[in-house]
Amino acid sequence: MMINWVYFSDTNIPPGEIQTLLEKKQFPLSATNELDKLHTLLNENNHTVLFIKAHTLYNVYEFSQEIAARYPHVYIILITPDNMENLKKAMLMGASDALRASNTSKELSETINHAIKFMEHRTSMVNTFDHLKKEKSRVIAVASPKGGVGKTVLTVNLAAALARTGKKVAVIDGNLQFGEVAMYYNTKPKKTIYEWVKEGYGRSIYSIDQYMTLVDGDVSILAAPPRPEFFEGISENHMKEAIESAKEAFDVVLIDLPVHLSDIHLRCLALSDEILLLTLNEISVLRLSQLYLETLDTINLKDKAKLILNRHLKGQGLEQKKIEEILGIKVYFTLPDQPKITSASIKVGHPFILSNSRSVIGKAVWNLSEELYKQQINELTELKKSKKRFLVGNWGVR
Repeated sequence: MMINWVYFSDTNIPPGEIQTLLEKKQFPLSATNELDKLHTLLNENNHTVLFIKAHTLYNVYEFSQEIAARYPHVYIILITPDNMENLKKAMLMGASDALRASNTSKELSETINHAIKFMEHRTSMVNTFDHLKKEKSRVIAVASPKGGVGKTVLTVNLAAALARTGKKVAVIDGNLQFGEVAMYYNTKPKKTIYEWVKEGYGRSIYSIDQYMTLVDGDVSILAAPPRPEFFEGISENHMKEAIESAKEAFDVVLIDLPVHLSDIHLRCLALSDEILLLTLNEISVLRLSQLYLETLDTINLKDKAKLILNRHLKGQGLEQKKIEEILGIKVYFTLPDQPKITSASIKVGHPFILSNSRSVIGKAVWNLSEELYKQQINELTELKKSKKRFLVGNWGVR
């Protein structure tokens, strides 16, 4: 694979250290300050990396947007003045990466290496997923207003359980700053939602599943960004497109949500078919769960909520009827407390549904997956019946 390295500066500033580093790797660099020549260079190779250092004649962000629209195959690296540096804006304008004008040798080297890895990945990428649109894909959000209640544990194990029933399952890590889904599968993805937003969003040739990682249990995960600050470049529209794209290729899409609610996460909840709200039999957690349900009610989403009572121990805490009375919602399912199994599962990064499926907690998650699947079958049956009644009714009128 030959990468076409191009450098453009509207003020004719030489590439300097960019050229030095590339020459050490034996990569030739074409530099220009002429727009006509730039278009010629960008047309030469589908594997093109373009450094843009525009400031005087062109607004660097607007110029990037024009180039990205005209040459979607180009990997764009913006070099911006320190006072203009804005990674989120750069990504929204079609850039794949951004550098400060006062970048260090280490930062420049990392940026070049990232571009090389991306080009290598693009060349070797073989799409192993079936892109046939699913007739009835289900989106399930797993949520809780309290951290540490077992939300991610449930997400990864429920995903594995659903996958073992023959369903094609994806997990989207909705905790864009400190997501742990990948860690719970003991994997470090090369691609995350961050790379998809930069490189694949809005470009039909790059499907969302190309940025997912296949993990144990035949589950595909769309991991959180590799660094917390990268979440700034991800908008609610990006998340909406990610969910809708995943629905086209998977039977079930699980979204592991953080404890806080932002516009992005409200959009996730709105796009979900159901919301599994995890709570504990503890007053402080129940109060937060009550507030969460009240919030869902104000945005007309409470009907989607299914209350999951986690780490349930009979005879301890409030009675289930009292919990239902306080929260104004029935308990949909209870999960037992088996800390040794769950803790060991987290430590090794392996879902207990795969290694301890016969444990009490393992059987409970299996039963939950069956209950959710049973509900989907019932809904499809009712839908078919209503269609049949409609057709018969119309035939009778004729």
